[in-house]
Amino acid sequence: MLQRLKTLLKGAAGSEPQGTQLPDEQLAVCAILLEVAYADEEFAPEEFRVITDQLKSYFGLEPEAVEKLIALAETERQAATDLWPFTRKIARDYTPDKKEALLTIVWQVIFADGKLDPYEDQLARRFQSMLSVNHSVLMAAKSKARALHKEKSAQ
Repeated sequence: MLQRLKTLLKGAAGSEPQGTQLPDEQLAVCAILLEVAYADEEFAPEEFRVITDQLKSYFGLEPEAVEKLIALAETERQAATDLWPFTRKIARDYTPDKKEALLTIVWQVIFADGKLDPYEDQLARRFQSMLSVNHSVLMAAKSKARALHKEKSAQ
């Protein structure tokens, strides 16, 4: 799975045809999720699976569209100097409920590999601030994600 991601990323640079640019929201959400996956410097296959599954369900995308989105978001994420370009639109346009839903997905990516790294926790807290949500919203999202992770682990 990770090899497939690496192959996609190698082909992403300069391969985007004119007129097929992805919506800003999709690109921003995907870049945020990738940043979370890389926070502990270990992009686990479980994290990749959660990201692809969540992008499919959150945006209603087909697998090929998710692959394209991940490749483009990775290129954009690497080129960015900070996270503000990705969080600005979401902070401005998302409702509080949508922000909490996104933070729940962030926590699902964090919990995917079964361990909580301090860098991942710190990044989630930075997103809380960047998205202008209360600490209670972040903790509610974390709690939901933890419950979902436990539920999936029990299956």
